[in-house]
Amino acid sequence: MNLENRIDKLLEYKNDKHPITSLYLKLGPRNRENFKYKTTLKNLIKKQKVNLNKGNIGESALESVESDFNKIVNHIDNTDQLSGCRGVCVFSSSKSNYWEVFKLPLVYRNQLVIDRSPLLGQLIKINDDYRNIVTIILDRKKARIFRLELDGAHEILDFFYPEASRTKKFKSTEGKFKQKLSPRSGTGNLVQGYGEHGFHRTIENEIHQHYKYIADKVFAYFNENKFNLLVLGGTDKNISEFSAHLHSYLRDRLAGTITVDVNKIKPYQLSEVTLDALEISKSDKEKKLLDEFEEKLGSRYAVNGVNPTLKALMKGQARVLLLADGFSSPGFICPESGVLLTEKKKGLCPEGTLPIEVVDVVDDAMEEASRQNAEIEILFNKATAKKIDGMGAILRFKP
Repeated sequence: MNLENRIDKLLEYKNDKHPITSLYLKLGPRNRENFKYKTTLKNLIKKQKVNLNKGNIGESALESVESDFNKIVNHIDNTDQLSGCRGVCVFSSSKSNYWEVFKLPLVYRNQLVIDRSPLLGQLIKINDDYRNIVTIILDRKKARIFRLELDGAHEILDFFYPEASRTKKFKSTEGKFKQKLSPRSGTGNLVQGYGEHGFHRTIENEIHQHYKYIADKVFAYFNENKFNLLVLGGTDKNISEFSAHLHSYLRDRLAGTITVDVNKIKPYQLSEVTLDALEISKSDKEKKLLDEFEEKLGSRYAVNGVNPTLKALMKGQARVLLLADGFSSPGFICPESGVLLTEKKKGLCPEGTLPIEVVDVVDDAMEEASRQNAEIEILFNKATAKKIDGMGAILRFKP
């Protein structure tokens, strides 16, 4: 089953008898130091056990959740299961024999939630962000093209430009250019070094033909297999020379550069350095969005705080949903219409029923934003994240 089908299956999953346990766990380099992620998981489980003891959960459901915790711990304890990723997402409902694991390029925030349906906001966001990334690495003779998927980098093209066979070193042939006259003097004096100069001009022409060949191949791939972001790799000189040949559509998608050796880089290494480059690019994007957010608050083209943001989202006004890293908030959802609320009162649901409590309304907001094709931006920089009250939005139109 492909990734889209797996996510669709989860979107349809609901179980009122036996809850489903959803885990998102960060496994980046800092989280792996001294197995910090295991401590994080232990604390998440401890917190949930306290909540379960306070809640009104049946014995069968409680047994199912306890079994979920044990299965998840066993999975995370096996380091072989955690290779080649920076995050993992697990869905488990033991009494319903449900178990699904996703290895991810990153996780935005650690979460462990027990509910009647799986927590999918992060998974949908990560899938949207990271399924449409292409990385090109090249030198003056060769190019390799990778597509980044949730399970890592996959090489899709690897080629030499057909004409890139000439040696890089000039080999003088005695007498070959002896009769070339100086265009400046007209006196018949021989131009010293003309043979080498002409040779290097030919080489430079072949190099640019090589870059154009790559650019044409990538543009053809883009037309058949759309992607959102492009990362370039090689030396600074290679990248600079090649960029001039990119189609404007692709230039607009440039999200970063990496310094790599085209002949030595492995797919798992490429995935890591590409993610590093995207993190730097994301930091720049965060700042621009926060500047726009602050500017538009005054003109009512932006809203700040959970309640006004949910209202805007439910009216289809949100163009960009902004979330502070780690922010969560309990809330409510109308069972039929899916309207998200911050309080439980009669008359708030269009269908006339009482809303149902949800563990984290932020996750449901992310799912709703994704359905509306709104951009979702999680703010990792603490200084910029303080500028919003947990949740905010830049709007398409005024309230």
